[in-house]
Amino acid sequence: CFDPSVRASLWVAYPLHSSHMSGEGDRDYSSFGYDPMVSISDQANLTKSYNGWYDRGHQIPAADRKCSQEMMDQTFYATNMTPQQANFNQKKWGALEGRVRNMICSDTLYVVTGAYFSGEHHSSIASETSDKSGNVCPTPTYYYKALLRTKKGNTGKRIDEITDASQLRAIVFWMQHANTGNDTSITSADCISVAELEEITGFTFFPMLDDAIETEVKRAAVASEWGITQ
Repeated sequence: CFDPSVRASLWVAYPLHSSHMSGEGDRDYSSFGYDPMVSISDQANLTKSYNGWYDRGHQIPAADRKCSQEMMDQTFYATNMTPQQANFNQKKWGALEGRVRNMICSDTLYVVTGAYFSGEHHSSIASETSDKSGNVCPTPTYYYKALLRTKKGNTGKRIDEITDASQLRAIVFWMQHANTGNDTSITSADCISVAELEEITGFTFFPMLDDAIETEVKRAAVASEWGITQ
């Protein structure tokens, strides 16, 4: 969901399975560049990183697309990047990315990674930065990952084939964009429901859910089901 006004995607949705995380894809052979499907004038010039202490933060992590070099290369498009504070990107957010990879199952894990640009910024985050060409690039105030999968993990069913809400689990990790130093902790305080996220953002997520169970699945957010114990 690319937004030219912020030169970034508001969210990026993707399936995640073990088949995506192994293969010939090597980030050392990938280069940051423009997405050929979007006007170059709308994208950030990220041949070098954003100015200031901001990384080119992937929304789909490169490690989630090792299955081919072509798919790995696509994670380096400017449309997959946001200006993400370096400590946050490399420590706390990086820890969350690793946790998500450990949540895969035989059934597919569905992920939506998003950047939220409204509201007040944390005091450690400037409201904007710029790219190599001097284009203004607003910084997100929050980041999130919304997750959906089967509870058992081995049903062999598509999500839209499931009509019992108790067979599914969903959650959102919602984090304020800030200089978090060396902190890598992920706690229940970082968790909200998909329903709450939809209310905040105005987007509708996981449209493949059966209408009869959609509300129940989206309102639940049991942190312990996702390995969060504090």
